[in-house]
Amino acid sequence: MQTLIKNTNAYKLLKVERDENRLSHTYLILMDDARSLKETLKVFAKIFFSCESAQGNSKKERIANLIDKESFSDCLFFPKMDKKFTVADADEIKEESSLNPVEEDKKLFVISDFAEVGVAQQNKLLKLLEEPPKNVYFLLGATTSYPILQTVLSRAKKMEISAFSEGDILSFLRRNYPEKAENIEEMKVFSATSGGSVGVARNALEGGYFSELIQDAFSLCLKTKELPVLAKKLGDSKRKKELISFLRLIFRDALFIKTNADPFFLLLRTDRERTQKVANRYSLNALLYAQEVLTSTEKQLKFNTNFSQCLEICFEKIEKRNER
Repeated sequence: MQTLIKNTNAYKLLKVERDENRLSHTYLILMDDARSLKETLKVFAKIFFSCESAQGNSKKERIANLIDKESFSDCLFFPKMDKKFTVADADEIKEESSLNPVEEDKKLFVISDFAEVGVAQQNKLLKLLEEPPKNVYFLLGATTSYPILQTVLSRAKKMEISAFSEGDILSFLRRNYPEKAENIEEMKVFSATSGGSVGVARNALEGGYFSELIQDAFSLCLKTKELPVLAKKLGDSKRKKELISFLRLIFRDALFIKTNADPFFLLLRTDRERTQKVANRYSLNALLYAQEVLTSTEKQLKFNTNFSQCLEICFEKIEKRNER
């Protein structure tokens, strides 16, 4: 993960601000990848203590290792593993912020995922965020900024980590899952359907739910059942974002088939027959439009909208475009 994060503009900018001695007291790192968020925050946290490149410096190497383990005395992580951020956590931060750093010249509080922190807890931290002690810094991570109070957002410097490219995701998978190297075609599919999220790609590769998702996606595209019934059934899916990504991929491959593109570009080569049926069923105009409407549907998921209804409306729009 470090390799990917260190190439982002957010990471490079924070290093520059550290080197020029103009760090802000509060940073908000926005990253639409819940699984990778805390790991990413650890990479950023090391910048505050100048231990991001610690090779050859035993003291800095030690601090970097302790940050990875969430056990460095001057870098405190909240909430605890598998716990929600509580009012007690906010009180602990307020108390700790009044104490001097133990080893370094600053104290850093890392909170992930801040989008899940309740209003009462956010309000508890407001005064501290507004007037932090000189040596106290906050590194907030969030998958979205919508649930965060405007008063908190106004006190934080926002840095966004954009979606990674398919190539970046594929390289990450090949580096971190050498035991699955023989499944390169599967890795390419997961990279393409990840939506630029390392966490989504990793979950897909580890979870073994590829067959189920691809079946659901093809069922929607070919509508083997009535659309409202099928949409309602899939509305409870825990893999909403992944399902949308698979739908996008199916329509993309169908578009390649429709335009007689080189078969090399197809990622669903093993599902050529079903993809051909999708290409036959939809017009060129509808296949192109599908990418646009699926992207819009994916954005709506951030607002906790009804997924069944979103799917139904999405395919109704594609069908109308197909009738023109």
